Amino acid sequence: MRRPAKAMISVLILVLVSLAMVACAAADEGNGKHQTDSEQPLLLFSIGMHIEPRATQTMHTQDINAVAGIVEDHGGSMTIQVQTPFTAMLVDNGDSLLADLAGRGHEIALHFHEDAHLGKDSELLPVETWCAVMTQEVDLIKQASGVDVRYWSGGNLYPSILPAAACAGLDVYSDWKSPETQSTPLAMTGVNPWRPAGGTDGDDFSSLTSHDPKGAVTYLPEGLFDRENFASVRKSMKDDEYTYFEYLKDSLLQSLAAAKADRVNVFHFTIHPGEFKGDPADAFAAIDRFLTEVVDPLVESGQIEWATYSQMADAYAQWERENPGVAPRG
Repeated sequence: MRRPAKAMISVLILVLVSLAMVACAAADEGNGKHQTDSEQPLLLFSIGMHIEPRATQTMHTQDINAVAGIVEDHGGSMTIQVQTPFTAMLVDNGDSLLADLAGRGHEIALHFHEDAHLGKDSELLPVETWCAVMTQEVDLIKQASGVDVRYWSGGNLYPSILPAAACAGLDVYSDWKSPETQSTPLAMTGVNPWRPAGGTDGDDFSSLTSHDPKGAVTYLPEGLFDRENFASVRKSMKDDEYTYFEYLKDSLLQSLAAAKADRVNVFHFTIHPGEFKGDPADAFAAIDRFLTEVVDPLVESGQIEWATYSQMADAYAQWERENPGVAPRG
């Protein structure tokens, strides 16, 4: 009778050990410790701000600082994209706005309106001309901020925008939107960055959406959206700011659901100074509410992490080094 008893004890021990391992694994998962097969995807998140060519300094400075303060209160940072004449006004007046923002952790970048700087039919100009003008813009931003500039938005209908930007020292790109239709093809949406093989004239997107492992520029899609006018839809919802942020919430959650544990995943959206200001007595409450009710809990749970656009690109570059030859978008 002893041998069967020993056998039963051995079986019982194995069962107890197995149960303990399952319990430990469950505890690890609850604490954010995941095995490779069940690793929780991470979505890098940020807010971009476009400063338009006709920007006026005083009001914009107040609004930029107000929104930046709200984002900072939530532990985040923005990628603030500027251009002349706004940047020139800061330099001429000795205003340290951009340097102060950079010191607070925000990225300072270029928002390039080609017609404002190159005139009409700018798509017919050579790369050298684009490079020279973009370099002037970048140098002025450096003068105003004291930091290097890596990211730009704009110049979207110039097929040679990638070599022109790279020539100006820029290597991170996003926010593609047709200035003619105010829309973005859904082929440009998603959550995984890539290195475009070329630009687009607004009709043929085959090069822009194709990945070139040796490409000099990283493209950051804005997330998973279900409509081509997602970048301009806020204008149709301006009478009810919270309606837009509900749409943004749905898109963020869809992007999170599409995120992959073995890829770099990103989501970001764009605002302008003074946009979503609402009641002056409670300025930018809609932005604060969105961050409080939607973003903060996802950050707390480890599903979302704040990152500037260049930090997103750096995370992607690190992933590339660790996964040579792997398609970035699966």
